[in-house]
Amino acid sequence: MSLDRWPTEIVRRITKLSIGQRVALYVVIVAGIVSVYTGIYWYGMATYEDRSLSLAGALQTVVQSLTTTGYGQDAPWETTVMNLFTILMQFTGILLLFLLLPLFVVPWFRQFIKRRRIDTVEPLEDHVVISGHTPLVHTFIIEIESHGHQHPYVIIEADRDRAAELRDIGHTVLHGDPEAESDLRKASIEEAQAAVVAGDDQLTLNAALAVRDVAPTVPITATLEDATFREYLHSAGVEYVLQPRHVIGQALASRYAMRTGTPSDRIVILGHGTVGSTVRSALETWGATPSVVDIEAGEHVDIVGDATEKKTLQDAEIEKADAVIISLPEDRQAVLSTLLARDSHSTTNIFVRVTESEAVERVKRAGADYVLELPDIAGRLLAAAVLDEPISATEDDILITRMTDPTGELSAIENDRVVGVTRNNELHLAPEPDFELQQDDLLIYVRE
Repeated sequence: MSLDRWPTEIVRRITKLSIGQRVALYVVIVAGIVSVYTGIYWYGMATYEDRSLSLAGALQTVVQSLTTTGYGQDAPWETTVMNLFTILMQFTGILLLFLLLPLFVVPWFRQFIKRRRIDTVEPLEDHVVISGHTPLVHTFIIEIESHGHQHPYVIIEADRDRAAELRDIGHTVLHGDPEAESDLRKASIEEAQAAVVAGDDQLTLNAALAVRDVAPTVPITATLEDATFREYLHSAGVEYVLQPRHVIGQALASRYAMRTGTPSDRIVILGHGTVGSTVRSALETWGATPSVVDIEAGEHVDIVGDATEKKTLQDAEIEKADAVIISLPEDRQAVLSTLLARDSHSTTNIFVRVTESEAVERVKRAGADYVLELPDIAGRLLAAAVLDEPISATEDDILITRMTDPTGELSAIENDRVVGVTRNNELHLAPEPDFELQQDDLLIYVRE
């Protein structure tokens, strides 16, 4: 390492240390400098100034010099050596205070203050209390802010570092447990307009019960993955139970139907989880006979194999497929399967579900024709449940709205394909033409 780069390299290495490691290193450096300078000063005074000092007296003078508080009874010095050494101690003190202190101690104090700031929030009214920050919650917050609403909100986040990061970028955050009644009270849950619970089903259920215990009248909106939990959430007092995975499955099937116009027996579904099984059921209802590929054997699974391997896709005769619908557990698997499918069939329609927004463009570059993002749909479902106005996608192809005037709004969507309706904690996918919309229904539909 060249001499002109070593200061930068030292700073870079120090900044990689944790706050505790920095403070410990700072203490070691100061203790080492004080010890060495005390020994040198004690020896120099005896050798060059012909004055005998105790080690305690030498230590006192060194500390006074490094902290720029004075030199006590030892000044002035007669010899050049001791005067130069005293100047060295002065510059060392400046270095410790004005260079090393910001690198070591100040970050610790900043973190300490930051942590105190996220343990409490100012009292709020008519706000939304959100249990945890997830990608779908991120979309929900964007929606309520982008529609001109000034709804105050507070996020109860269990991870302290994550809570601090969210506070730094402008969110109102409380570090705490979404299932703890004491933390819910800190978030002024009794005065809230609504509570949003989004996480795994067990967390959702427990957080909803905690909210209902503290605030019996506050409306609760929750997301759900396993449909068998729906009745439990209903018993816990949740007003709106949203099932984004089922909605995405139906939306993918609807988009395929709108693009092709006729049922087909040459559709391949890769992945038979909640989304994949919903797609299969919707297509079968429409009259199509899809072929299902999954890593595990099960009912309705036609081919057992890894959808990211070319042989599995060959077994599924993907080169003959009119459409490929991909819903795999991980986005990297979806990207690879999309590449393989596009390589096998250059003109087939490929529809993909992803779980992170960062994967959307990658999947499109891999060859997907249509991509739905789980957090985006889930976040907009949450926003539609909390807000009384339509919520549309960026590309304006999926719209979610709460019914305030069912008769009037039906005429506006007669040319659209209804994905589903959420009513009284139940999701009605692809309702029949005679299905009557009611007040406060959540309507999800795909537009041409």
